[in-house]
Amino acid sequence: MATNEATEAPTHTIKDPVDWARHYWLEQELPGDEQRFLAMSSLLRYQRLIVDSVEAQLRKHKLNLTDYLVLMTLQLSENGTRLVSNLARNLMVHATTATLATDRLQKRRLLTRKPHPTDRRATLITITATGRKLVSKATVGLNEIGFGLGDPKPGQVDTLLDLLIDLREAAGDKVH
Repeated sequence: MATNEATEAPTHTIKDPVDWARHYWLEQELPGDEQRFLAMSSLLRYQRLIVDSVEAQLRKHKLNLTDYLVLMTLQLSENGTRLVSNLARNLMVHATTATLATDRLQKRRLLTRKPHPTDRRATLITITATGRKLVSKATVGLNEIGFGLGDPKPGQVDTLLDLLIDLREAAGDKVH
């Protein structure tokens, strides 16, 4: 038993939580694909770091991430107008979440809402001039922090984007 303990790295010296998980995965001989589990864990940790950084910046503009993405989607739209249901689908949020964001943004006069001209069940939302100004200011702030991606080496963002496109497509996202 002393030989076994001497060859194993003490777990209290493992600083990276993903390495810690790898250590115990292998030690416990868990079933399944260890690499995919570790990739998922690492990706989720990175996502949390990005979201925390982005949301801290957005708070300076009294926005949360969902509100920013709603405004940015409208800003990027051809005429600044989208159906609430399309926003929810594109942002991968529940329709209720999109509606609540729309309510918050409408109260701040960052967007307007009106019924669809031919479909009584649908609602169109349009970004206002005030909304365009705010989302532009927020985007400048996010750009200053590299959109929360940290300080990657040259080429890493392009590589990450290409890899994520491939992985999203493999997971069923409609990329092409």
